[in-house]
Amino acid sequence: MKAIIIFRNIKIYKLSFLLCLFFTSCSSINLVEQYTNPVIQNTNIRKVLVIGMTPNNDIRRIFEKKVANELSKQNLIAVKSFDFFEKSFTEIQKSEEQLNQIQAQLIEANFDAILLAKVTGQEEKIALTQSYNDILRDFDSFKDDYYSNQGIYASQESESYVLYHTETSLYCLCPAAQRQILYKASIDIVDTKPIEKNINDYIKVLFKNLKDNKIFSR
Repeated sequence: MKAIIIFRNIKIYKLSFLLCLFFTSCSSINLVEQYTNPVIQNTNIRKVLVIGMTPNNDIRRIFEKKVANELSKQNLIAVKSFDFFEKSFTEIQKSEEQLNQIQAQLIEANFDAILLAKVTGQEEKIALTQSYNDILRDFDSFKDDYYSNQGIYASQESESYVLYHTETSLYCLCPAAQRQILYKASIDIVDTKPIEKNINDYIKVLFKNLKDNKIFSR
């Protein structure tokens, strides 16, 4: 009887482990790392410029609008770069001197910070397309286990997907001597369709982390 109880506990543990693995590895959005500058404790942010760096203007518009809406829920004044800058702003690369002028322009317009999001890299991944129902099955005998999984010896179907590495940073528009990064988060995104779902999931992860670190609740 004791042996049966131990065996059942092992089965339950195995199932719990696989469920944990399933929900962790299948998440399309993952927070990889983040940094919060302690100086933010003494920083009062009221007005933020949102910049999404992407060559796709449609995605940029959607992203900036959604982020600005979330910031507005934090009782902040959020302005999209699409609305603040001219349409030709991204067409020509800016020199350091021009960027200094832009920062001065933002400070004059009473901005306290810039939230800048960008894709820093991407890589193609390959995943085996096994049914999770089969993975989570438990087998009582060698015969059942081997019989159900002998297809492993044959060619397995696989699918490729793109993993994007992104970085979101919050920069302070303080006096020049104190102008520095306040917050940074690295988030990995598995490319899915439609793109708007990616953006929604990304924003959920980002703003949960911002909330956990009390970035705007001062």
